[in-house]
Amino acid sequence: SSDLQFIVPIFQRDYSWGTKQCLALWNDIIRVGSDHNTKGHFLGSVVYIAAEENTADLTRWLLIDGQQRLTTLTLIFLALRARLKEHGDEPGEDSPTAEALDDYYLRNRHGKGDRRYKLHLRRADHETLAALVDGKAPGDGSSERIVDNFQFLKENVGNADIQTVYKGIKKLVVVHVCLTRGQDDPQMIFESLNSTGLDLTPADLIRNF
Repeated sequence: SSDLQFIVPIFQRDYSWGTKQCLALWNDIIRVGSDHNTKGHFLGSVVYIAAEENTADLTRWLLIDGQQRLTTLTLIFLALRARLKEHGDEPGEDSPTAEALDDYYLRNRHGKGDRRYKLHLRRADHETLAALVDGKAPGDGSSERIVDNFQFLKENVGNADIQTVYKGIKKLVVVHVCLTRGQDDPQMIFESLNSTGLDLTPADLIRNF
């Protein structure tokens, strides 16, 4: 809600979710948004550490874990904003406005340059997402993943009940871990989160089920 920015550091991979992963998240949002008895849906962990260049008016965080989910949620907010702008804000206590989505989830009203965006990705991912946030068509060399997933989610949002989608998003629950600069090594933590341990075996999955 305040002026802040999550930055994907250079050692992170690019945005890599496909429509399959987007659909899984979308289905979870619709499921919990439609069920009055469900209090929340666990989305996973978000790990971050303070960036070196913080100012009094803008807090910046390096995003160590959670890029795929936060980027996909940003695309859902963009799709919601596009529908609201196209058809007008919808009445209802749980319905957002296009302006509110912009201020809370997409842009820093007083940010300058790249600091205008609440989520700053890497390379072509950033250029593509920034264009979408600014309401522009992505140019040459844009990220196909982001463009394709945005179109996919925009289609889903166009056929959904806005209040159900927004209720579902507000029921998402994360565990957020704030690392301490000077004590924690973000690169080592990123590596341990993403490349150690063994994949679950079929027996593990059955037992978990």
